[in-house]
Amino acid sequence: MKIAYLIILIIPFLSCSSFKNENNEIAYRWESNELVIENGTSETFYYAAFEQEILTVIDWAPVSTEENELLPNSFKTIKAEDIYEYESGDTIVLYYWSGSEPPYEIFESVKIET
Repeated sequence: MKIAYLIILIIPFLSCSSFKNENNEIAYRWESNELVIENGTSETFYYAAFEQEILTVIDWAPVSTEENELLPNSFKTIKAEDIYEYESGDTIVLYYWSGSEPPYEIFESVKIET
């Protein structure tokens, strides 16, 4: 019985810590109405996600803060309601970049169909 309690206590810590991204890259997926971003690299990245059509009317620039920091070998989950102007079925544009100040060594964007 004590072993069962021990296993129950340990499992959450294993599932919430780092993960193994075997491709050593930034990976992303839309899952259960959330955007999951995985950093399988050894570098810190920053990210921003928007509904695609809103990008034509906003003046956006990358900002690197602790809130949008993606540490090496970690992941973040962004709820749909936290993505600016997102509505169910919209296309999301995910930006990610390395470094906290321009010029960024890596600056990429991807479209994600939901």
